[in-house]
Formats: sequence, C-alpha cells, structure tokens
Amino acid sequence: MLAVMNFKGFAWRWAGVWLLLLGTGGAPAMPSMSVGTTAGAPGTTDPVPVSVTIDVNVVSFQFDLLYATNYLTPSTPIRGSALADQQLASAVVTPGVFRVLGFSFSNSPITNGVLAYVPFAIASNAPDHDEMLVLSNMLLVNAQAVVVPVTVNSNAILSVTVPPQFSAIFPTNAGAMHLDLTGTAGRVYVIQATTNLAVPQWSPLATNTDVTGVLPFDDVSAGAFSNRFYRAVFDH
Repeated sequence: MLAVMNFKGFAWRWAGVWLLLLGTGGAPAMPSMSVGTTAGAPGTTDPVPVSVTIDVNVVSFQFDLLYATNYLTPSTPIRGSALADQQLASAVVTPGVFRVLGFSFSNSPITNGVLAYVPFAIASNAPDHDEMLVLSNMLLVNAQAVVVPVTVNSNAILSVTVPPQFSAIFPTNAGAMHLDLTGTAGRVYVIQATTNLAVPQWSPLATNTDVTGVLPFDDVSAGAFSNRFYRAVFDH
C-alpha cells in the first residue's frame, strides 16, 4: 500500500504508512528515543544525535525536536547508523518545532543506534549558556502500518560554550608555570599540554570547575620540557 503525505506544502510517498494519521497500535516491546547532549561555540554548526533503542520490526519514524529560537537554527538532518535505506524529510513546523520523518520504500527495518543527526547553527552573538532540546510527537511504524509505542529515554542539552582564553601565563619562583584561564563561571574546563604543535599530542593536566570566571593553574612539571604549549577545552 502506498500513501501520499502532505507536510509543510510538500508531498512525499510513503511505503506502507501515513504516519500523521495512524492511531496507536499494540506492540510486544516499548522502544525508546533519546537526544544526545552536545556542545558548540557561537558561530558554529553542531550535529545533535537522535537515537532509538528497539527490539521490534520498525520501518518508519517521526519525531519533533523542540528548541528555543533565540540563538539556534536547525538544518537538513544527516542519516544515522540505525537506518537501512530510509530516506529523510524535515521541516520547521512552527518556530521552535523541527520535524524529522524517515521512511523506507522497501520496508527495510530500523536497528538500534542513531536515527539522524540534526545540525543546529548557533548564532555568533549567542552567550555562554545551555539550551534544552526536547523530543515530542514521536512515532514508530512497522511494515504492517501499525504504530509501535515509543517512550522518551532522555532529552538533552546543547551547551553554547564561549571558548575560554588564557589571560596570563608566567613562571613562578618555585619553577612552575602559572596560568590564568578566563572562562565562564560554572563551566568545567580541561587544561591540556603538548610539546609539539606540528603533530600535537594533547595530554590532560587538570580538570576543574571555573568558580569565579578566572581559573588559576600551576603546571609544576613545566620545567622538565624545553617546549610546552597549552590549551583549554570545555568538558562535557
């Protein structure tokens, strides 16, 4: 059976289902969907994974991802490892609601894993903060056009992280190298070091929470190296 589905003014052919019009059907198991927490800097585009855990035969899916529109803009989703020959379609249903549909013309089953990566562009003027991403309106459909119940395993946070900067670096009288890292209070940063920028192998030196906006650190092993380079990264 083929059905035609109108979605935001476009028509797509579906194999065996019309997702938005089907009622809830019985199923022997309860699959779940989850959104993966990620982080990105202002001015970047970062993929957010939406995954499924499932042990029944499902061939098509739908979900809405709810987000705040102040600093985030979603774009065309990328196929995940859970898909066989499923094709993806997507649209902004209303501001703050991004819908993703996946369907197979051959009724190929979906497996455990990532259904799709939803890229979010972060505005260049975004402050350092956390954005909630919430799953809604989820549907899974099997090859017999029966809706399989699905639950939300977890929603997620997209952390907008303004990159930290070293505001001071100087040797101490004790032979250590002192660093002041200027970041955002409440964030956790990892300070790393390497001896070669051409082929860097970054080693973690410390993982600390920035309490006041300036995170001090003394590298007591700095004197053992002729060259020492530092960087700081946000800890997820």
